[in-house]
Amino acid sequence: IGRSFIDFIHPRDRNTFASQITSGLIPKIVNQAQEKAQASESQGSTMVCRIRRYRGLSSGFGVEDTPVSFMPFLLKFTFKNISDEEGTTIYLVIHITPFFSAFKTPNEVLTKAVSFIMRHSANGNLEYIDPESVPYLGYLPQDIINRDALMLYYPGDLAYLQEVYESIVKEGSMPRCKTYRMLTHNGHYMKVETEWSAFINPWSRKLEFVTGKHYIIEGPENPDVFQYPDPEKALKHTDEEKNKAQMYRDDIIRIMSEVLTKPAEIVKQQMTKRCQDLALFMESLMEEQPKVEDELRLEIQDTDPSFYERDSVMLGGI
Repeated sequence: IGRSFIDFIHPRDRNTFASQITSGLIPKIVNQAQEKAQASESQGSTMVCRIRRYRGLSSGFGVEDTPVSFMPFLLKFTFKNISDEEGTTIYLVIHITPFFSAFKTPNEVLTKAVSFIMRHSANGNLEYIDPESVPYLGYLPQDIINRDALMLYYPGDLAYLQEVYESIVKEGSMPRCKTYRMLTHNGHYMKVETEWSAFINPWSRKLEFVTGKHYIIEGPENPDVFQYPDPEKALKHTDEEKNKAQMYRDDIIRIMSEVLTKPAEIVKQQMTKRCQDLALFMESLMEEQPKVEDELRLEIQDTDPSFYERDSVMLGGI
C-alpha cells in the first residue's frame, strides 16, 4: 500500500502500460466529461503485462539474492467516480486476472478446439495477435508485434506453407489447412491448423495483409509455455537447414508481393465497371443540359443612370 503500481510491472511492459492509460483511457474519460455522462464507470480497456512476484524471506535475510520473477496477467482498466466529504474523485481501477499455461502434460492433445487470430502484412510483419493466444503461445502481444511472423513457423514446414501462401494469394482465402508447427515462448512447437484469408487493396490491387485463424491441435513438448528457452534442450538446426528455411521465407514474401492474384483481377474488374458506370452517368448529365429558354435569367431593374456614372468615376479613380 502506498507504493507506485508501475514499480511492480516488468520494465519491458511499462511503456505499454503507460500508453494504454494515456492514449486508451484518458481520452475516453475526457470525452465522457465533455458529454456529461451519467455512468459511474467508463468503458474499460484491456492489456497483458507481467507483474513482479513477491520476494519473501522464508529463511535468512538475503532478499537481494532472491531472483526477481514475473508472472503474466490480463489487466482490465476502468475509471470510477468515488464521492466523499471532499467531493468526487476519479480513481483508476484495475481488475487483474493471472495467466497460466493452458497445457498440463507434454504434447497434450486438446479435445476442445481453441482458436486465436493473428494478422501480418505482406512483408511478414506481425500487426495483430489475440490476447487469447497468451496461455497457448506464451508470448505477450507486445513481445511479438512488429516481429517477423514467418519466424514462428517450424523450418521443416515452410515448404508446405509456401504452397499454402501461393493458394492464399491466388484465391484470396484458404479453408483449414493441414497441421503444421508453431513456435511457443519456451522454444518448443505446438501443432495448429489454420483458416486463411487475404485483403487486397482495391486501389493498388496489391495484397495488404494476411489473417490466420489458428486452431490448436496439440501442445508443445514442454507444457509450460511461459518458461524461457533452454539452449541445451532447444532444437538444433544446421547452417544448411537455416539457409534453406530463410530461402523459403524470402520466397513467401516474394509471393505475397509479386504474384498476380485472382482477387486482384476481380477488384480490377469491379473498379473498371465502376469507372464505366461513372462515365455513363457523366455522359447522361452532359446530354441533359438545360435549354436556352429554360435557363435562369437575372432580372435587372431600371435604376437612376446617375448611379452608373458615379460608379464609373469611382472605378476610374481606383
